[in-house]
Amino acid sequence: MSELVLESPLAGIARLGHRVLGLDGQSCTLWESPFIGMLNVRGDAADARFSQAVLAATGLELPVQPNTASLGGGRQLLWLGPDEWLLKLPGAESAAVESALRTGMAGLHCSLVQVGDGNTTLTLQGPASVDLLSCGCPLDLHPRFFGTGALAQTHVAKAGAIVLCLQAGSSFELTVRRSFADYLFRWLCEAGA
Repeated sequence: MSELVLESPLAGIARLGHRVLGLDGQSCTLWESPFIGMLNVRGDAADARFSQAVLAATGLELPVQPNTASLGGGRQLLWLGPDEWLLKLPGAESAAVESALRTGMAGLHCSLVQVGDGNTTLTLQGPASVDLLSCGCPLDLHPRFFGTGALAQTHVAKAGAIVLCLQAGSSFELTVRRSFADYLFRWLCEAGA
């Protein structure tokens, strides 16, 4: 019997480690955070039973304002739409949290789907992050408009991505589909070369 081997979508290039990139005399670091558990959660935010089930299983309040996130304990709950969220958490916790969510949401009109294997997360950190992302992203990422905790579904260099601001002006996470990960990683490296 063969052993299961997990491989990141960037196994061929990201294994080389963090990439230090620069733009206009400033630098930032790019890396992949593979194997993050991701669950697409759908339900009625106005239903107290649904909101309570999410809180009990994740420890995070359900964000109901557009383009916001609840962050804490190494977990992220990202608002994607009026009835849709993306839960990101350490891969080792994913199965237990999914089970707790399914138990808590039993009997409710809702949906819970694992999507972690189809996505990966890229992180950009450093003073050049905003300028580098702005080379391929139409959003105004200036801290006045895109502060800590802000998120948006957009595109970066023609690749669909969820952009989450971890620290205004200097740290961003990009959740991208597995099929676009290699392209986006290479594009960012080239734009910051």
